[in-house]
Amino acid sequence: MSCPFHRPAPSCASSTPVSLARYPQESWLLGSATAVARNGLEFFERCEQTAGIVRTRFLVKRVYVVTDPTAIADVLVNHPKSFVKPYLLRRMKVLFGNGLLTSSGEHWANYRHLVQPAFGAECMPAFLRLVRESTEEMLSSWCEGERRDGESHDGEGRDEDVRDVYPEIVDLCMKNVAQTMFGVYDEEMGSIVRALAATCHDLTHAVLNVGQLLPFHLPRQLKRRLKTELGALNHYLGRLIDQRINDLRRNEPPRRDFLGLLLSGGGEHGPPVSRQAVLDESVTMLLAGHETTASALAWSLYLLARHPKHADALADDLASRLQGEAPSMSDLEDLTSLRATLDETLRLYPPTHRIGRTVVSPVVVGGHKIPVGADVLVPQWAVHRSARWYDRPLDFLPERWTPAFRRSLPKFAYFPFSGGPRICVGTQLAYSEVAVILGMLAQRFRYSLCDETPLVPYEGLTLLPAGGHLRLKIKRRSMIPAVPNSTVSSHAAQLVYS
Repeated sequence: MSCPFHRPAPSCASSTPVSLARYPQESWLLGSATAVARNGLEFFERCEQTAGIVRTRFLVKRVYVVTDPTAIADVLVNHPKSFVKPYLLRRMKVLFGNGLLTSSGEHWANYRHLVQPAFGAECMPAFLRLVRESTEEMLSSWCEGERRDGESHDGEGRDEDVRDVYPEIVDLCMKNVAQTMFGVYDEEMGSIVRALAATCHDLTHAVLNVGQLLPFHLPRQLKRRLKTELGALNHYLGRLIDQRINDLRRNEPPRRDFLGLLLSGGGEHGPPVSRQAVLDESVTMLLAGHETTASALAWSLYLLARHPKHADALADDLASRLQGEAPSMSDLEDLTSLRATLDETLRLYPPTHRIGRTVVSPVVVGGHKIPVGADVLVPQWAVHRSARWYDRPLDFLPERWTPAFRRSLPKFAYFPFSGGPRICVGTQLAYSEVAVILGMLAQRFRYSLCDETPLVPYEGLTLLPAGGHLRLKIKRRSMIPAVPNSTVSSHAAQLVYS
């Protein structure tokens, strides 16, 4: 079964070369390195407004920023073997080892094939059941007699609350991933992963801009943190791996989860997987898996808080269809209001907001030869906010996502989960997880901002709220649509969801 929210259209090369230009106002010494260091997101926007392909340099490193959909297809789909992961990710093997995120070539292809069944459609019903249960558990404390800090309120429920929802969302997504991938989650794992994820964000932010241009040296404090926290996670996951290995030695059948598939090594058809390789893949999936969904959920709630009319229309539509229940697998296909809201969130705030590649063999991108050794950057952030493809591109407009608009949009004008053979292995599970959780949160609570100051994105491993906090005022909804049930669907369609 394909992802219920995305049906990729085929991409095709164009015979007309894509526009190519140099980055304006380059420094003769640093190139555009200072612009990247000052604000990487604005740098990408400037490139998109300049040309479909912008040629620049970071110090002595040749860089091409690609924002035209045809040229993006050349990078991600048409010539993937001409590229490897960029310098930054290759050096991030200190954190992720030789896992799916950092590896290339035959090694990547073998492991991708091995773990793909753990993310397949047959796993979806059990996964979404877990998601619904864990979300219900989280929501049981919202607007009740106890705050997140444990302060008592005489056991009486409240209709309103103020919460920092981002840490709770991160914990929720972490729990979902851990239980699905490894069959276990406890506070020891949660504490370790929270600390390591914070270090990983800081590490990525520190080297993402100017740091990627220079020899890769970790700041000493980050290096100490990374060594301690990665060691703790490796020790914890190592215990799980050893326990599973002992089970296999006792001839117990391997589990069909992520860890079980890795340890089975593809059965009779694949080579055995080393313990270190299993550990590398486990760290990658645990960190990347929960941070992506947490980012998407956080920005969704932020946008709903900033746009109460859209939030009310979404809640009315969900309540009329679900009557307060969590969406099931069979519901997701038909919840077009939820699809529109989530697609618009991922357009404005894609968790993976830029893709990098390094050219390893001669290649033509958008009709232009790109030299071996150059870096190619593909920023979803700038493409998704382009006036070439979107009217009022900086506005939150779920109503734009009509069937006709979806058909007219070039394939790589919207690609929040990358594309081509290296599209996110967990796209189907991640999108469905976010949809189920958002469907529950949107119909049960109304959100408003504690501070009207716009929330600033932080370029870490994913695009997250600066400071790792999102404080919202939360008010319980009555679960009764604001308009009669018979007119909810047409009302929602007119307002935001056609």
